[in-house]
Amino acid sequence: MAIAKMKKLTLMAEQQNKEPLLRSIQEMQSVEVISLTDVLEEELLEQFETTDSYKESADLQTKIQDIEHALSYINQYVPQPGMIENLKTKRDVLSLNELEDHVNKTDVDGLIEQVNSKEQKLNQLEEQKKALQEEETFLRNWRGLKFLPEEVKGLKLLNVHIGTVDNEHTPMLTAGLDELSTVYYEEIYGRSEESAYLIILPKESEQAFSELVTELSFRELKYTYDLLPEDALYSNLNTQKSLREEERTIKNEMKQWKPAAKDLELAEEYYYNIGQREVAKDLVLNSEHLFLASGWIEADKVEALKQKLINELGEDGIVVMTDDVKMNEYDQVPIVLHNNSIISPFEMITEMFSLPKYNEVDPTPLMFPFFLVFFGMIGADLGYGLLLGVATFVGLKFFNLEGSTRRFVKFLHILSYPTIAFGLFFGSFFGVSLPFHVFSLQDNVIEVMILSVAIGVVQLIFGLVMNGIIKGRQGQKASSYIDGYAWAMMLIGLVIYVLASMVYSIPLVAQIGLGLTLINVIGIVVISTISSKNKGLGFGLGLYNLYGVTGYVGDIVSYTRLMALGVASANIAMAFNLIVGFLPPLFRFTIGVVLIIALQAMNIALSFLSAYVHSSRLQYVEFFGKFFEGGGKPLTPLKTLEKHIWLKKN
Repeated sequence: MAIAKMKKLTLMAEQQNKEPLLRSIQEMQSVEVISLTDVLEEELLEQFETTDSYKESADLQTKIQDIEHALSYINQYVPQPGMIENLKTKRDVLSLNELEDHVNKTDVDGLIEQVNSKEQKLNQLEEQKKALQEEETFLRNWRGLKFLPEEVKGLKLLNVHIGTVDNEHTPMLTAGLDELSTVYYEEIYGRSEESAYLIILPKESEQAFSELVTELSFRELKYTYDLLPEDALYSNLNTQKSLREEERTIKNEMKQWKPAAKDLELAEEYYYNIGQREVAKDLVLNSEHLFLASGWIEADKVEALKQKLINELGEDGIVVMTDDVKMNEYDQVPIVLHNNSIISPFEMITEMFSLPKYNEVDPTPLMFPFFLVFFGMIGADLGYGLLLGVATFVGLKFFNLEGSTRRFVKFLHILSYPTIAFGLFFGSFFGVSLPFHVFSLQDNVIEVMILSVAIGVVQLIFGLVMNGIIKGRQGQKASSYIDGYAWAMMLIGLVIYVLASMVYSIPLVAQIGLGLTLINVIGIVVISTISSKNKGLGFGLGLYNLYGVTGYVGDIVSYTRLMALGVASANIAMAFNLIVGFLPPLFRFTIGVVLIIALQAMNIALSFLSAYVHSSRLQYVEFFGKFFEGGGKPLTPLKTLEKHIWLKKN
């Protein structure tokens, strides 16, 4: 329905034109290059061979990794725009020629080397700072020592010991030293884990001292500095200051490297593009003078591609052949969805489930109106809808949103309208009941549940009719009736019966509805039997097929979640309003304002998340399962990176 018509493309040109041809295809970004080895006849394949560009691809990948690392490192220091500024800034738009000209004029290797050099220098400075900080801690501990340990070595009558002991052993050390009456000691410093002591004793007491400290793990000071600790600390701090200034100078210099960062971004784009062309070369068949390339392209882009290749290579430089998609290729054809600007954002819902195969229909426009209704019923608040609509409108109008981000914001903007509509329908504004409404989410819960089920039944019938249409087009006449039309008419018959017998009391119409249901029950069994070669098996399958009615009961019940979630959201909002309303006036208009904003914001987030998740779930399980199988793969054209720039469209 909205699946782009595809063509199979075969290109033949001289070897010298391989790079220009792949470059032109890449610039157009519309052709998925595929391998020919599985589709050409063996006799033709013998005249061609494939190439292996593994080494070239590996070298390019290494180059890209080097660029990404350098760019990531620079961006730590180059000032980055704020979120608002970033959203307002548009990407540069360059042609492939402009990109390549810029990169060819840039010394990319020199930039990478320059960044690596700065990184190494900063790493060295960081290591030196860590070493000095450890040294500083040591010197600060020992700054109370007023002489060098070397100066007291070799005394004739006395021995001097300077060292540390764990605090748990400190009492035993001091007690043992007190017993040696000829020993002098003093504490140099005390910390949480250890204490340091200066101990002076006569040489004849050395033996007793050694026996004492051996048991207490006394650690002699190893002092390697030529200066006193106080002076060495001063020198250490000055060195740290110099290192910090040097580090600051380098970082300030790197803050000015925004042009270098831009050059590296363009280099990343450039080498990625080359890498993609190298991958494509492995899919091309080569002979001594010619090469063959094949791929998929949208039918309406064939002429544009032909014209571009003729302009690049000349009319005699390229042969372009196209073929229609064959039935046996349906599973291999890549899928491109085409919908109008309103429906296209909802393609993301289909893509998350699965793209259709080439012979299926695009379910996006079919589920679009139902998704709007489901989301609106769950959100169901005028205030929430207005807030969502204004926020997304501002984002789309005043910010430079691009790609998937813009699509998602537009998706939410479209969904704000049914939220507003159902907010009016249910008379809810930030949880406050409006004086006008059709149904109230507080007082008409049963009616809202019936409405939810009714909408669900409509979607189920629609899905079953689509099943019948699709299978009928595919020539599966029996299956189109058994799996599609019959169940649709059975549901319609049951709806007529329920309405005529329980709501309007019209017995004749009720009998017609019941008859329509029973006729199709019999029809399923009869058609299953007739269409099967084994009649007994067909009869059994027909009866088994009727067991599916239990599944439809579950499907219909699933739609009551629309009521449950809508009512829950409205009542939570109302409860938050009541909580704040119970506060005294002073708190109500101070703390209460902040509180109600926070609580309502939380409820908005939960409501919209629930609406998104459960609306999607109803499409995937209850609706898509009736007519849609999926399994298609997206078109993956040979294209440019477009991470930092957009490619100029010719």
